[in-house]
Amino acid sequence: MLFGACYYPEHWVKERWETDARMMKEAGFNVVRMAEFAWIKMEPAEGEFDFEWLDEAIALFSAYGIRTILGTPTAGPPKWLLDKHPDIYQRDYQGHVRGFGTRRSYCSNNATYRDYTRAIVTEMAKRYGSHPDVIGWQIDNELGAIDTARCYCDSCKTAFVGWLKRKYATLDRLNEEWGTIFSSQLFTAWEQVHLPAYSVHQGHNPGLVLDFRRFSSDSVRGYQALQIGILREHCPPAQPITTNLMGSFNDLDYYDLSADLDLVSLDIYPIMKKVPEERAFRTGINHDAMRGLKGMNYWVLEHQSGTPCTNTFSPTPKPGELRRWTYQSVARGADAIVYFRWRTLTYALEEYWHGILQHHGKPGRKYREVRQVGEELARLAPLLADTTVRSKAAIVKCFHNEWAFEIQPHASGFVYKDHQADYYRYFHDRNIQVDVISPDSAGFDGYDLLIVPNLMMSKEATVRAIHDYVRAGGTVVMDFRAGAKEWNNRMLPEILPGPFAGLLGIEVDDYGIIEPEHPVGLAFAEAFGNAGLAGQAATWYDVIEPIGASTVVRFTNDYFAGCPAVTRNEYGAGRAYYIGTELDRSTLNALFDGISAEAGLKPVLPSLPQGVEAVRREGDGRREVIFVINHNECEVSFAIEDGCVDLLTGRTIRGVTSLAANGILALERSNESISQ
Repeated sequence: MLFGACYYPEHWVKERWETDARMMKEAGFNVVRMAEFAWIKMEPAEGEFDFEWLDEAIALFSAYGIRTILGTPTAGPPKWLLDKHPDIYQRDYQGHVRGFGTRRSYCSNNATYRDYTRAIVTEMAKRYGSHPDVIGWQIDNELGAIDTARCYCDSCKTAFVGWLKRKYATLDRLNEEWGTIFSSQLFTAWEQVHLPAYSVHQGHNPGLVLDFRRFSSDSVRGYQALQIGILREHCPPAQPITTNLMGSFNDLDYYDLSADLDLVSLDIYPIMKKVPEERAFRTGINHDAMRGLKGMNYWVLEHQSGTPCTNTFSPTPKPGELRRWTYQSVARGADAIVYFRWRTLTYALEEYWHGILQHHGKPGRKYREVRQVGEELARLAPLLADTTVRSKAAIVKCFHNEWAFEIQPHASGFVYKDHQADYYRYFHDRNIQVDVISPDSAGFDGYDLLIVPNLMMSKEATVRAIHDYVRAGGTVVMDFRAGAKEWNNRMLPEILPGPFAGLLGIEVDDYGIIEPEHPVGLAFAEAFGNAGLAGQAATWYDVIEPIGASTVVRFTNDYFAGCPAVTRNEYGAGRAYYIGTELDRSTLNALFDGISAEAGLKPVLPSLPQGVEAVRREGDGRREVIFVINHNECEVSFAIEDGCVDLLTGRTIRGVTSLAANGILALERSNESISQ
């Protein structure tokens, strides 16, 4: 278990470094992340490299048992470089130059910038590739952040046309796929292809816009691959390569980006989630999504440690909150916790972005809390080695469908990731472990329940995999707009749900939005219980005609009153559910209570109070640790039926126990004694 903080020796006088190293050692730190914004210190003038200060910092921390993860500094190109080559700057969709002043002020397709990137990364890799105290590499910093995933400069236009030629081969095929005959938009030469930039009508061709998003994501992946290639040439496998991803950030296809990395890393700031009662599950889904990118544990390379702020403050973590969020990270698969940041900077744009230490640099309550965590993790680390979270349910997240819904949201205010989070919340609130996985996963074997939200576009392999999964005995839940489009973002000319009609046993010919001013009611069919539960549909309705499927929930008013809102179809040895609307929370919970019971899913621990999270990390054989986390602002009580030991205190727990606000239990017992 790696435990430490982001440290910036270039921000502090050299005489301070040893004080910080000593305090870190006393807090149990064994790692720091450094250098990801220090290009100007490493190359103060073109071709003049200076690493002596970094050598000294790495050696000093090593003397205190603290090793280093180095960041390549390409998120912060120096001013001398941008002044010499201003074409490196990005352009926004109106053609404006996005100039100097913060960070990420570069276009990843700019050939000149790639040359300078190659030079600085090569110098770092040659110097530190065999360094015994450098244990890993972070590429760049938060790739695509601050609205930099998509650029509209000439370099990007040239690269986009090249990307399209490789994908479509001929202009005739591109025109056909995009349907450019509409409004006389047909291209007769490759040079005519434009970017979806500012125009009279901001609703550009959906195929063009989606392909530009795909191209932009591929461009960033290619820029990352450039750096990965250099590092792998000069660095041993003992220095894993990663980059810090951002949870629900969706401007890049994180499945593609992570495929080239040795491991995934996450930046997590729970208190920046605006609705307090939603912070636990919205942070949880980010952890589970990161674990799902490569199906393995991950690092947290920026973990909230103080008040996040550039100009307007977010809430300050209260006593006990940092420890609570840290253990949620560890529970859900983080094998490294690196807090951002060690000390709050006293100047510049992040002078209000607080770290473990306040501006004065003296140990305070946050330092004492982090030191407590360090002492605890030192005891837990051997028991957590080679353990991970294993789930019997999975939610499919598709970046391409998310982009398609951002381009055309269908209903005002509809957000794909919020819709996905509604399903996730059900499992989080009931402490049923659930993975977040790609639609391109190599089959869905091993899961008893698969939820596939808004799969409007799908590849043939995904369609086959879902059918095979259900035919073999799995349970799938799909919902509105499934099968509506081809992969190129044009409508599929078939009765909905297109390729999934036979699987779901339904047809949909009519559909529309539900206006908030005209609510639509829901009721369960008698055969499925929940009599008297009156629900409400939102956002969308499908007028479903069952072709073999049975009705689970029906609409109660409007012209489609009595029609199914939710159906269930037997298919092979499994079953397929379809939800033709957005369900209110009570109806969704009641529905999934039945589906989960039918699929044999059980919580990690039963009958926990609302707001208490339980997550199991398990390894081979009989080893496991169950983390119990109280997200409430008050003490709660609950029963632990089987005897177990709290690894944080050594206390044996059996029967009714209490857990304070922000309280944590780390329970150990054998797999044989746990109700599965």
